[in-house]
Amino acid sequence: MLPWFKHKSDNSRCLGIELHNGQAFAILRDPTGVIECCSTQAGSDALAEISQWIEQHQLQHLPLVVSLDHQDYELHLLDAPNVPDHELSDALRFRVKDMITQPIEQKVVQGFRLPADAYRGRMDMAFAAVIDRQRIQQLVDWAQELHLELQEITIPELSILQLVAALEPEASVGVLRLDNKEGVFYLYQDGGLYMTRHIDVGVDDLGLDDVSEGELALETDSRLENLALEIQRSMDYFESQLGMGSVGQIWAMVPDAVEIDAIIPELEAAVNTSIRTLSLDSTFNRMSPPDSLTASLATALGGSLSYELAG
Repeated sequence: MLPWFKHKSDNSRCLGIELHNGQAFAILRDPTGVIECCSTQAGSDALAEISQWIEQHQLQHLPLVVSLDHQDYELHLLDAPNVPDHELSDALRFRVKDMITQPIEQKVVQGFRLPADAYRGRMDMAFAAVIDRQRIQQLVDWAQELHLELQEITIPELSILQLVAALEPEASVGVLRLDNKEGVFYLYQDGGLYMTRHIDVGVDDLGLDDVSEGELALETDSRLENLALEIQRSMDYFESQLGMGSVGQIWAMVPDAVEIDAIIPELEAAVNTSIRTLSLDSTFNRMSPPDSLTASLATALGGSLSYELAG
């Protein structure tokens, strides 16, 4: 669903939840922005902890958008079958069945096309998100138990797309998201997702807890070079293979555990592209006192932005 084709809600509030690395991150927003949030602890029963927060704040009967944990789905890039859009997911389901280890009957397949100008318009490609059917049912049952109006189950790639579109960048944007052990680099332009690339470098590798700006250790500097190389390869593919020109800017999402400001100048110099930290506080944060909208809360917010709330 393109971000400007939004669903309308009769409610003035909405819940967004991202499930990420076994944790859950929830935001409550109204038309002004995020007014409450909740982040569960690692190792806890994430849904049970979020349930307590929802009941404590009496948030039942609100519309809800859930963004899946990356561990809960696979994303495949395939040649798009020559079918109408409403038949795309079924057609991709047939193609993807030989690419997964479990029976296709146990999976839900949702397809969405790359923008028509990708690959200079010479190739029609589509993403296929392959999700465990039992996991979907678990989330549906959980929402029903809490009397929530589950509107959509989506994936981070599309939640962050909604977030980027809401900020209305004038050029293509690369979004960098770093977790403890790994990262992801997404490329968006004009309301479309063009590519997503897994990165085998995380904040633990960069030693950010011990780094201050301009004081990178040799090992950290080497890891930073690896990170810059992965980003550069992604941008080169976007420019040469996808035919989309140079990436206008990079937005670095704030990790859930540490700050990354210390590495931004060195990383920016290495990739020769403007990089800024994706700060959402002035645009969306209406919490008092304000909690920082780090990557997982920001992704939960992005999912919820697929719904226009009643004023």
